[in-house]
Amino acid sequence: MEQTTEIQVVLNSLLKEKKELNDKITEIDKVIKRIRYGNLNLGLSKVNAPNDNDLDKPESQQRQDFPLKADLKIQAIKIFDIIGVACKLSDIRDKHHEITGLRINFRETLRNLNRHDILKLVQPKGNVRGLYWIKAEWIDEDGKLKEQHKFQGFELMYSDEMIEFK
Repeated sequence: MEQTTEIQVVLNSLLKEKKELNDKITEIDKVIKRIRYGNLNLGLSKVNAPNDNDLDKPESQQRQDFPLKADLKIQAIKIFDIIGVACKLSDIRDKHHEITGLRINFRETLRNLNRHDILKLVQPKGNVRGLYWIKAEWIDEDGKLKEQHKFQGFELMYSDEMIEFK
């Protein structure tokens, strides 16, 4: 009988310690998530401290304005607003990685936004595949891509007559 009570005391002690360690791990996971999604600034290094020059940069403002906790569709639309010109899928991925530090596959998200006529795919006539994504609102009444949303060299590669929007 004496052995069972000693065993029970040891087990209770170990269970209590296990619960305390699990609680600590849960707290650490919460902090990791807050840091990963940009909700916590530890300010551990002087490099990360904002100075007057950093406040004037649009990149630091982009990170603050970017909806980190929003749905991936909202983030994709915001990336198009930031980039502002026709872009490839890889450009969207890279910009998202630059802002959030996360690697995400946007292919299905862009296709879903395309099905809902929020995004369009710029495709040379007669081709099955398109290369560049644009927002549907970037197309003017004549069915042409607005000049301010064409990247540098767009006119050299494509004319308005040889592309279509899918």
